[in-house]
Amino acid sequence: MIDQATGMKPGERYCVENVERAHQFPGFFQDGKYYLGPELLTAVGWLEGTKFIYDSLDAQGEPVFPERVAGTIEGMKLVLVDGTALQLSKIAASDTLLPTAGNIEQASQSDEPEAPAPGKGPLRGKVVVITGASSGIGRAAAHAFACKGARLVLAARDEQALFDVLDECTDCGTDAVAIITDVTRSDQVQVLATQAAEFGHGRIDIWVNNAGVGAVGNFEQTPLEAHEQVIQTDLIGYLRGAHVALPYFKAQRSGILINTLSLGSWVAQPYAAAYSASKFGLRGLTEALRGELTEFPDIHVCDIYPAVMDTPGFRDGGNYTGHALTPPGPIYDPERVAKAMVASAISPRANTTVGAAARLAHLASYVVPRLALVSGWLTRKALSRSPNAEISSGNLFEPPSGRRSVDGGWKSSKDHMPLWVVAAALGVIAGLAVTRSQRRRR
Repeated sequence: MIDQATGMKPGERYCVENVERAHQFPGFFQDGKYYLGPELLTAVGWLEGTKFIYDSLDAQGEPVFPERVAGTIEGMKLVLVDGTALQLSKIAASDTLLPTAGNIEQASQSDEPEAPAPGKGPLRGKVVVITGASSGIGRAAAHAFACKGARLVLAARDEQALFDVLDECTDCGTDAVAIITDVTRSDQVQVLATQAAEFGHGRIDIWVNNAGVGAVGNFEQTPLEAHEQVIQTDLIGYLRGAHVALPYFKAQRSGILINTLSLGSWVAQPYAAAYSASKFGLRGLTEALRGELTEFPDIHVCDIYPAVMDTPGFRDGGNYTGHALTPPGPIYDPERVAKAMVASAISPRANTTVGAAARLAHLASYVVPRLALVSGWLTRKALSRSPNAEISSGNLFEPPSGRRSVDGGWKSSKDHMPLWVVAAALGVIAGLAVTRSQRRRR
């Protein structure tokens, strides 16, 4: 009988399915108790009615939650004390390990504990390669795919950060490997594909082209090698990924290539010319690939167009302006892009826009003539008001030394521009453009 309050049924297991927080709750609920793993005989949490009590200490010996109350569970939703709502889902019966006497004996003889397995689903066991997995959108994507049961091949240049992500993903109970890869090196991308196929017993199901860098500065004052490195990473790096993945897709007659593009794929970014060239070029690359793959109905090329995301990219990128860089609002959570990637992997779509600001930019690219001129003027004005900063190549040629994480710490009330302001600004610009056009016709 299902508990009318919590929505859970006796004898069945339930896990947290939210991709952005599931790695913090890798265990499962069963019969009113919470276990960290099937090999444990003692619960570390339990339900008192709908109240979830979590009786465990952190590394410093302090309670994980104040007063041991983690939150409440009602209607298959765990609401933490900080207000975060986490959806619960049932783990398939084939994954359920009931605590029988035989299991108890087996657990006592086991030397190595088993990690809890995520619930079954369309991505469970799929081999997913993610480039640029050490921070930002790539790191969020790694968490998202891991907690859907995918088997991960994580690639990036930063070895320490990559292995940190590996630990976070395996906490979800999935298999993962980390392969140090610089996507500007064709030989390293080929090795990545070869090792991924070995990990997948000959298969690669999903390839996520995500590694990216940027360089901001006046075009001629930005070193030519900086421009070349951006294009090598953001455009040719994606081409390299597609070039090594497609042979596997064609051999197995199925596969999904996911590319992280940008609202900059529609609206040129003055003072980031190489970035704009790369993102505009990616649209052509993906359209051309789709045209070649018409005889393979189960091979898909999926483009993701995010708005400005709260990632370390602005902090870590090349800066040749002489001024501090701050991303323009509105700023969105990278987990939204990760969810879009997972959705494309489950139900492929050619184009997915993430964030209303990106949709507005897409619209503006069609209805506002000379939008790049307006963007250039706004960028110059913003830079002139920004504090001075040292010129730096950032992460163009080597991994950055700063904190590696999903978020960049930009998203706050201080720098977050309300969406209606952006919409109003685009509306005004569009109106002026139409008026000016009409006057010219007269």
